Amino acid sequence: MLTPRLKAVADFVPLNVRLADIGTDHANLPIFLMNLHKITAAIAVDVREGPFSTAQSAVTQHNLTRQIEVRLGSGLSVIHPNEVDIAVFAGMGGTLITNLLKASSATVASLHGLILQPQLAAEKLRRYIYEIGWHIEAETLAKEQHHIYQIIYAIPGRREMPDSVSLEIGPMLLRERPPLFSLHLDVLLHRNKKIAAELANSQLPKNKLARRNLLTLINDLELNKYDKMPGYNGCNGKNSSSHIS
Repeated sequence: MLTPRLKAVADFVPLNVRLADIGTDHANLPIFLMNLHKITAAIAVDVREGPFSTAQSAVTQHNLTRQIEVRLGSGLSVIHPNEVDIAVFAGMGGTLITNLLKASSATVASLHGLILQPQLAAEKLRRYIYEIGWHIEAETLAKEQHHIYQIIYAIPGRREMPDSVSLEIGPMLLRERPPLFSLHLDVLLHRNKKIAAELANSQLPKNKLARRNLLTLINDLELNKYDKMPGYNGCNGKNSSSHIS
């Protein structure tokens, strides 16, 4: 069985695709999906020798060596363009995921979708998705113990860049407000308030500007928590009269 976090990732995987699971660890995700007959093939990738060997053993134990190939390497560097349809990056920081995507732009361009579960810096990752001419099609939240995880499903196709509060919260989460939405905002508020407090005594101009921007973001997060932003449509942070090109 998968954890709630990985189960939410698995739910975003389309039927009958070839999957790349980056940072596969024990290869739990591709094994689960293959046993459900949801995917046709998978490449499980890990950069560390230990998880790579563990994944190989798990795939062998489940008699799936013909369907799931385990590779040692960083990100998509060991995957050629058009080898897979969907790539999953789960359990890494948003900055690391962004850097791994940048390092394999040709392979990314050949994909039909990305399923991303950033541990931190989700807003930076969302921004990069839009910068490369992709957009966020769906998002969800998962809870494990005391942690709230964001899962993002992105596909090719240029859309208008969401504003800063939508990038912070998640444009589809903001629009759909799933059951864990309030807890998600609590996490974002706590994190940003902590950073703002750390910058409070700094006299550096760049830190003063950063704190002002944070206070604006915090105010917007609080308004969204209590649903006090009239006309907010959740797609790009603008009112309902806005048009997404």
